[in-house]
Amino acid sequence: MLGIKLSSLLLLMAFASLAKAQVKAGTMVRAKVVETQDSIEYYETDFSSRQKSYMDLLAGTWTVSTMKKNSQKDPHRLIDVALTLNKDSSFTGIAACNKIWGKFTIRGTSIKFGEIASSGKTCAKQEEENTLLQLLRETVSNYSVTKPSLLLRNGSGVIVFEAARN
Repeated sequence: MLGIKLSSLLLLMAFASLAKAQVKAGTMVRAKVVETQDSIEYYETDFSSRQKSYMDLLAGTWTVSTMKKNSQKDPHRLIDVALTLNKDSSFTGIAACNKIWGKFTIRGTSIKFGEIASSGKTCAKQEEENTLLQLLRETVSNYSVTKPSLLLRNGSGVIVFEAARN
């Protein structure tokens, strides 16, 4: 009986130590003792987490310099393509032919673009623009930001778009 109580106390101390370490990382751990009629004590643990928001790093205008249509091919150079990411999770931009706009959502380093629309003109670079919009809508799933650049990646970590801050 004393051995079970001692091991229970050690387990509770381990949870408390874990909780203290995790709080700094943004995850809350709460341990709770559940009383029982026999000599075994159970511990319930609630986990919750808070994702750090990187919106301040993302917000602004980015000049998109390369687009990679396929992971097996070389990146395609883009000219006069820009995205402006706003803090209200909307975006605007200039594609090869048209003005574009829509919404994006972020969770940690995951990003999804949706509700994408364009002004609808046609031009010689229409295929390039269609590919850009399709990749934004269907392929891009995460991002990384360094002071000079934004990398939009697919689920395999392949860089789909590379952009520089204006």
